[in-house]
Amino acid sequence: MFVKICGITNPADAEAIIAARADALGFNFWPGSERYLEPADAAEWITELPDSIIRVAVLVNPSSAYAKEIAAIDGIDCLQLHGAESPEFCLSLIEAQITLWKAVPMIGRDMPLPDFHTNRLLLDTVAGTKFGGTGTPFPWNWARDLIVANTDRQFILAGGLNSENVAEAVHQARPFGVDVTSGVETAPGRKDIYRVRDFIAAARSA
Repeated sequence: MFVKICGITNPADAEAIIAARADALGFNFWPGSERYLEPADAAEWITELPDSIIRVAVLVNPSSAYAKEIAAIDGIDCLQLHGAESPEFCLSLIEAQITLWKAVPMIGRDMPLPDFHTNRLLLDTVAGTKFGGTGTPFPWNWARDLIVANTDRQFILAGGLNSENVAEAVHQARPFGVDVTSGVETAPGRKDIYRVRDFIAAARSA
């Protein structure tokens, strides 16, 4: 089970989560986030993290120039677009040799799935003006229906997951991976390593 821990804001949390054997870390470069990182400051320590971890930059409705600026940070492996980015916008970045994942807001059981030109998609809860980190799950059987209908894609389940519910979420949806932000925090941007370890263990034992 692929596990991503998102909303990392400091090197101490990053290093502890790497030691806990997560597969990927998410760093939020959207200024509207409680977990926002200033690119110039974050680049200094993100580049020092080991290559064994996938380092994902989270963006919301970026301009093409800003997306390319963040993708160029040494150590960033891919972008996660978490807003209303169009398939055409995604394609333009891919044509610029930028690896990306696309977050998809879960609005219902039979929702259409546009071709975002990437095979890795993150399924998350719709929550007003928030883009991830809501702490609120959506019905996991919606994800299962989408996963069954699109076997050529790798789906990462997000939205309200924690160590208490992730095993059931994995059992119901059977995703490629899971992603957590607020479910392993003591406060926005502050990770609890014990919650992180419990989450990873529960996800992988499901």
